[in-house]
Formats: sequence, C-alpha cells, structure tokens
Amino acid sequence: MPTHYASVASRSSTGRILARCQRRTRLSSYDSKTTAMSANFGSPPLLFTRVCRHWRDVAHSTPEIWSRIKVILPGRLVKPLTPFFPSLLQVWLAQSGNLPLTICIYYIGFLPSSSHGVTVDSRLLEILYDETRRWETVSAPSFIFRSNASNMSQLRTLDRLWNLTDLIEFNAPNLCRACIVYSLSDTIRSFKPNAACRSIRHLSIDQALASGIRRFPAIFPRLETLGVRILTSYVSGMRSHSDTYSCLESMTLPFVDRPADTFINIFRGLHLPALQNLTLLMGAGKPDVEMITEALAVAGSCHIRVLDFRWHESRSDIDPHTLEPLLSVVQEVAVHGEVVVCREQAGT
Repeated sequence: MPTHYASVASRSSTGRILARCQRRTRLSSYDSKTTAMSANFGSPPLLFTRVCRHWRDVAHSTPEIWSRIKVILPGRLVKPLTPFFPSLLQVWLAQSGNLPLTICIYYIGFLPSSSHGVTVDSRLLEILYDETRRWETVSAPSFIFRSNASNMSQLRTLDRLWNLTDLIEFNAPNLCRACIVYSLSDTIRSFKPNAACRSIRHLSIDQALASGIRRFPAIFPRLETLGVRILTSYVSGMRSHSDTYSCLESMTLPFVDRPADTFINIFRGLHLPALQNLTLLMGAGKPDVEMITEALAVAGSCHIRVLDFRWHESRSDIDPHTLEPLLSVVQEVAVHGEVVVCREQAGT
C-alpha cells in the first residue's frame, strides 16, 4: 500500500477507536503498584514525542495518567535549574485535575543542608507542597516532611519514612499503611501517638528493637499487619505486664540469634486474640522449633492458625516430626506457605 494511503487508513482506524477504550489501554500500560510517570529534573528523559493529535487529546483528557508521578530531585547541580522544569511539573500536576496523587520523590547526591538547596530543589518542592491536600500515596526522604506535614487529609500510604518518631509530624488522620526504615530509639517509650499513628493498620519496619514489639500496641491500636525485617535483640526495659494487639491478624518476625530468650521476652503475657498468621524468617530446625514453642506457650492469649517458616529450606528438607511440638500452640505449621503438619493429621 502506498505510504500516503497507509497513513490515511491509520488515521481513520485510530479515529474509530472509542475514547474510553483508548483511556483503558493507556492506563493498563502502567503498573498500578508503582509510580507510573517519571520526571527526572536533573537529567530529564524525552517526555513528549510526536504522536497523533487524537491520542494526545485522549491523554490530556485522562487525568489518571497524570496523577502518578516520580520526581527525581537534582540535588547539587553545577548548572542552575532552568525555569522549564518547575513549569513542567506545574503543567503535569494541572493535568491530573483534582485526583488523589501518587508521588515518589527521589533525591540524588547529598541531602540538603540549611545553606543549600534553596535555588535548586526548593521551587520544585514548593510546587509539590501546594498539593499536599491531594497526596494519597507518597514515598520520599523524611526531610521532605519536616515542616510540611500538615493538611494531608487524603494521605493513606507512606513509604520509606526514616524513623518511626517522624510520624509525630504528620497531620494525616486517614493514614492506613506505613513503611518505616528504623525504630531503634528507646524514646518510643515516651512517644505520644497522634491521629496518624492511631489510624495505621499496616506497618512494615526494616529494623526495630525487640522491646518495641511490646510498645507498638499503645502506639498503633488499630494495627492489623506488622512486619519486621531485622530485629535488634535489645530487651532492656521490656515491660512485664500484659499488652494487647486487639486487631493484629498477621505478624512477620526475623531470626534473632542472641540472647536466646528474646522471643520469650517478646511473647510473655502478650495478648494476640485476632492473630491468624505468624511468619518467621528463620529455619525450622529442632532448636528453633523448641524456642518458638516455648515462646508462644507463655503468650497471654494466642490462637494462631498458621505458623509459616520462610528460610532456605523447602518442604523436602524438613522432618515433619520435628515440627509437631508446635501443634500445641498453633493449628498448622507451614514451610514457604505449604502446610507440613496440622492438628487434624497429628490426631489421626
């Protein structure tokens, strides 16, 4: 077909595609689990290409596309930031209408000091701060929020917050999910939770004190899931009276080598009336099984349905008889999500 006629046919077929189908096609091409759009303001990629007018009109009339953005702040630039980039960010946000925003902010180079960053990043941040009322999902360095954490009524997910104590800065009464890097300070003993803390239901912490597990119920009373990747076995000052996770349904804890009674100190007198799944990032050898059995036996109230070991072993590496002592405190024992022993089998 001659080029001219091929071009005409292409435009004609494109025009016959319903706008709502094109919107769905565009949105399905983005991963909803990540921030879809990207604006690297230090070394920007090619953001706009030559496309047909109809597709461009569809994009401009689909605010969902523009409501997800990843902003890479340039940090220390040799050349000053040109006005084009703040203007681009403003236009981008304007295209999102009034939809809730998913924003991922990365910072290249050194973190800003009090004497640096005024002309480089401040204008970009000011533009983003003007939209805090629309922030729904945010991943950013903690310094982004230190003086600008007010009026976040739509914020539901907060990712990569540096320290648990930084939550006190947030006026986010609808915050549901938080991912925190560190909770190693013993100052949480005197930590006074705000509305953001009281609303969190899903909490993930990279590194936490063992004693913090006993203090979290008072800070996060509505917690439903808790995951800790690294547990520092510091148990000084761990309270002996009972604590209750009223709503906790799922807990993930890592291996702790020393002291051997760390898990016993965590679970002694701890009430977990709603806990259904306990995931342990450790092996399922005989010493581990004995330690966990003893720890769960001293819990105040605990009705765990599944205890799941997730480490290097597969089910074929495990002797089911080694796991049977755990059936005195849980209903089922699994390895990597696959049930190995359960009470019904043990009783037959």
